[in-house]
Amino acid sequence: MCVRMRELSELVPEQPTNLQGEARSANTIQLTWDAPELSPDELIDTYELYYNDSHFRQNVHVTISPPRNTHLLTDLTPDTVYHIRVAAKSARGEGASTPTVQVRTLDYGTNVT
Repeated sequence: MCVRMRELSELVPEQPTNLQGEARSANTIQLTWDAPELSPDELIDTYELYYNDSHFRQNVHVTISPPRNTHLLTDLTPDTVYHIRVAAKSARGEGASTPTVQVRTLDYGTNVT
């Protein structure tokens, strides 16, 4: 009898896809992403959102409960690039994160049209 051991990458959720960010103001960025492909017995417990900025390099971690796949980053610094990624987490652990996206907040006085 041959038993193949499953690799860790097979046990945790796939990465979310299509992470997109849009600056909504000088202090906010709206994020959206698509849920990963799931097997019938798999359930996403949380989304783990990680971001930092290009000035202070402070790492921030936010936990988001599904089925929500959007999040508004607030209290951001104007005219600053933020590096953002999202991972799905299940009872088996946290999967790979999305590729990092970079989004710059608007400058003061700039409006989204």
